[in-house]
Amino acid sequence: MKLRAKPPEKKKKKRTTNDSSPTPSSSSPSFSSLPDEIAVNCLARISRLYYPSLSVVSKSFRSLLSSTELYAARSHLGNTEQCVYVCLWDKSYQFPKWFTLWTNPNRANSMIEKKRKKKKIIMVPATSSNFPYVSQSAVVVGSDIYLIDRAPSSAVPVRVLTCGSHTWRDAPSMTVARKYPMTYVYNGKIYVMGGCEGLEDEPWAEVFDTKTQTWEPLPDPGTEVRKSYICSIGEIEGKIQIHFGKLKEMYAYDTKQCKWESRVNKYATYASPECMIENVSFSFASEGGLYGQGQFRWYDKKTGYWKEVKGLDSLLEKHRKNGGSSGNTTKLVSCGGKLLLIWEGYMKHNPNDRKKIWCAEIGIENHDGDELCGNVEWFDVLHTVPTSCQLLHCVTVSV
Repeated sequence: MKLRAKPPEKKKKKRTTNDSSPTPSSSSPSFSSLPDEIAVNCLARISRLYYPSLSVVSKSFRSLLSSTELYAARSHLGNTEQCVYVCLWDKSYQFPKWFTLWTNPNRANSMIEKKRKKKKIIMVPATSSNFPYVSQSAVVVGSDIYLIDRAPSSAVPVRVLTCGSHTWRDAPSMTVARKYPMTYVYNGKIYVMGGCEGLEDEPWAEVFDTKTQTWEPLPDPGTEVRKSYICSIGEIEGKIQIHFGKLKEMYAYDTKQCKWESRVNKYATYASPECMIENVSFSFASEGGLYGQGQFRWYDKKTGYWKEVKGLDSLLEKHRKNGGSSGNTTKLVSCGGKLLLIWEGYMKHNPNDRKKIWCAEIGIENHDGDELCGNVEWFDVLHTVPTSCQLLHCVTVSV
C-alpha cells in the first residue's frame, strides 16, 4: 500500500518591521535610567525655555535642572542664555519674591491660539530672598545677583543669589556703614559710592572684587563730592560717570588709572546707562519727554551725546496711560538683543485694590549708525499684584 505523502506545510509569513523602529518592549530604557552625567549633558543642550515644563516631570528632573553640574555643563558647551529676573516686595510677603521671565515656547501662531491670547512672556516664581532686609541695589556678576542692603550697617552681609541653582549665600559685608549708596558693576567688580555723609574718616567709595571676595577703598574724591547728592551713576568707556544734583560738573572715576576726574560737558552724559545691546548704552526717563511721556535714549560714542530712540511714541503713550509716569517704578533691561520695559501700572477698574505689572518687548534697528529706531514687538500684563506691592529690581543674568 502506497502511503500518501504529507502535503508540505505552508510557511508562515514573518511580520516585517522597519529596522529604524524596533519593537518596543516593556524593558526599554527610559531617560530617567540614564546616568546623571549623560542626562545632564543632554539637558544642557536644551533651551532653558523648556525647563519649567520639564521640572514637573519628576523629582529627579527637578533636581537635575537645579544642579550646579547642569549650569557648569551649559557654560562648558557655550550654551548659556540670558534670562530676566524680577523682584517684588509687599508687606504681606515674609521675604521679597523673585521671578524669572520666560518666553513661552508653546505659544502657537494659529488664529485659534491668538484668540486665546496666550502670553508670549510669562512670570515664573523662582525663589524668595530669605533675606529680612529690602535691598536697595541688585547688581549682576556672571550668573550671580548681589543684593546690597540699604540699611546703614556695615555688619549686614551682602546676599548673593546663584541663578542656576536658585540658592543663596552670604558675601563679605561692606567696610563702611552706608545709607542709600549707589552701586555699579564694571569688569567683574562692584563699585559702591556715597551714603556715608558725616563720616569724614571713612572711604567715600569702595570696590568689591568678586573673584577674590574682598573690599578695597577707592581714592578720596574730595570734600565737594563727599557732601553732594548722587543723582545717577553709569559707565562709559571704562569710566564710571557720576551725576551730582548740585554740582555743575560731572565727576568720573577712571577704572584704568584709578583716579578721579571732572568733566565740564555735563549735559553730554546726563542720562544714566541702564543696559547695553551690542556695546550701545540705552536709558529711559519716565518723565521729561514730549508732554511728560518720558523718553528712550541711546549713547552716541561719536558725538559724546545721548540721542532719542525714534519710533516709540505709541509705547510712551501707553506707558503714560497705564500709570508709568505717575510716580510708579519703571525698569529698562536688555535680553537677547531686545529691550524690555517693565513698570507698575494702575488698573482702570480697581475694586480689589490691585495693580498690574506691564511689560513691552522692543526690537532695535540701526539706520546708518546715526539714528536708532525701536519697534514694539509685544506688549501685555505680566502679573497682577496688590497696590502696596513694589517692583524692586529687574536684572538680566546669563545662565
